[in-house]
Amino acid sequence: MGKKKSSGGFGSLILKIVKIAVFIFLLANFCWNGKPLWKNVIPSAGSTIEKSGKAIKKESEKVQKMVKETSKDVEETAKKAVDETKKAAEEAKDSIKEQTSSEKHISEEDEMELEKELKKNLNK
Repeated sequence: MGKKKSSGGFGSLILKIVKIAVFIFLLANFCWNGKPLWKNVIPSAGSTIEKSGKAIKKESEKVQKMVKETSKDVEETAKKAVDETKKAAEEAKDSIKEQTSSEKHISEEDEMELEKELKKNLNK
């Protein structure tokens, strides 16, 4: 009686996997009635994919809308902060003017220079 040849091994397993992968690839690309075969065999899969695509699109639009609203709020807050800072600087300038005019220690040239410096800092 002869020895049985072993039909297997690692190479044979890889060959089988490659054959199955090629078969699935060809099957997935085979068309019937203008649609891929998998859409004809499982029609709900195609509609499910389309529905999930639409849901993803809706959610992304919601996120974009929220981002726009948030950016508007941030811009408004930044504008308020800038306005309040300018107002505080104006009040400080007026306060300094009142103190300097009452003390009469600062000449008008120095006062003008101080005003220029304050305006320059306000514009920053």
